Amino acid sequence: MSMKRRTFVGSVAVASAQVSNSFSAVSNAEEEWDFIIVGAGTAGLPAAVFASKRGARVLLIDSASKIGGTLNLAMGQIAAAGTKTQKDKGIIDTPDDHYADIMRMTSGLANKDIIRKTVDNAPDTVNWLLDNGLKPLPDHPVTGGSPGRPCYTTARYIWGKNAGKDILAAILNELEPELKSGRVVTQLDSDVISLNRSDSGSVEGVTVQTKIDTVSFKGKNILLTTGGYAMNPELFEKLIGEPTYTGGTWPFNFGKGLELAESVGGSLRGYDLHRAGTGSIISSTNFPAKVYSRFTTYPDQRLPWEIWVNNNGDRFIREDEPLTENRAAALNDQDDFRYAIVFDEQIFRSSPPGVRGWSRKKMLEHFNTHPMFISANTIEELSRKASLSFEGLRKTIVDYNKSVRTGEDSLGRKFMPRQIKSAPYYAIIHHGHSATSAVGIKVDNSLRVLDSNEKPIPNLYAAGEVLGSGSTLGKVFTPGMMLTPALTLGRWLGMNLSI
Repeated sequence: MSMKRRTFVGSVAVASAQVSNSFSAVSNAEEEWDFIIVGAGTAGLPAAVFASKRGARVLLIDSASKIGGTLNLAMGQIAAAGTKTQKDKGIIDTPDDHYADIMRMTSGLANKDIIRKTVDNAPDTVNWLLDNGLKPLPDHPVTGGSPGRPCYTTARYIWGKNAGKDILAAILNELEPELKSGRVVTQLDSDVISLNRSDSGSVEGVTVQTKIDTVSFKGKNILLTTGGYAMNPELFEKLIGEPTYTGGTWPFNFGKGLELAESVGGSLRGYDLHRAGTGSIISSTNFPAKVYSRFTTYPDQRLPWEIWVNNNGDRFIREDEPLTENRAAALNDQDDFRYAIVFDEQIFRSSPPGVRGWSRKKMLEHFNTHPMFISANTIEELSRKASLSFEGLRKTIVDYNKSVRTGEDSLGRKFMPRQIKSAPYYAIIHHGHSATSAVGIKVDNSLRVLDSNEKPIPNLYAAGEVLGSGSTLGKVFTPGMMLTPALTLGRWLGMNLSI
């Protein structure tokens, strides 16, 4: 008898927890596993499934109490060239075309080896998910096009009605028999506290802190599939040099895989590939905080009446710049990923309300009552309250007002309806933030973790966001290139590592 998807997902989670609880008390920890997978999420689950299908014994470890990782929250967007969804609609596509599109959209910043391996193996990965119940939306595949953003030249981008949970359900259909066979055993609610090395330097196991004891396990292949670090404010600031500002991803994304890799000499890359987005209004000055609201910064949705200034009071981008990636890149270069949207009373009364879904009345109620909404009777007072340079902001407003009068703007802005000259003056503070983790573990083409001398660390592999979102996205939004590489490369490891 077949189970409904929702019932099945719950039953597997319960089954996994029961296996985990019983296993932590077993005293046969000296037994060697073919695969020890640290992270039971987007990359770790396919690795476990396909390793087990080959007869491998797999220990799947996660610090959460349930499997799935980011798939429990993700939008579930994936892309591949040559899928059944495309063929059903007569779309001809190739991995070479997919590769070319990604490198074009990322301006060549995505890692060529990781992208090549992904696009070559993604069709089989997506078709596997389709065969196991993933149902794309009726109008899919699509190109992923939206105003201001680059997209694919061929429709290859899909997701299901229930987002990442649909992908998770498809994987669980395949994981269930592997769990029942006993070849895959989960160890949940457990933290890997160290990688264990042999005298020759190869990684031969892990030490795990469970709820009740500390256990060491031996393994032939150790896989790091722990996801990113966006929920670890200290590590985020150490790697990026700025605060994380928000926390909006899987709560167990603490960057443990990066720390484990470094502990045995592994190296990281992608420090220069962080993307701060175009900014949001944050709920508090105690970071990380929640996104409170968003100002409409897309000129196709609302033309900008205001100016945007950095901490120095300087404009840093033409506010009607049509390309999202250019606005995001400009913010990425500003101190603290912070800027203020500045305007005056005339603009406030004449323009459409800037905060999405808000009335002017609601906006007015927030000024000087919410930490990101500031008003003042003078530019000097506004600068002080908003922590902006007064001299910089004063000069910027003088220069901008001249641009409005002459119709010529030094940054190339076209839409300049009003000068800024009527008190009171307003500033809405924005912070750039990202739920992805740009910095990641350096690997070779076989996904072996590399040390600082570019030499592989024996028996240690990595896949998923632990490789760094910069490796697959560059510094821009690239449709489907978070989940697709994680699923695909995890699956590849399960299919290809020696057992």
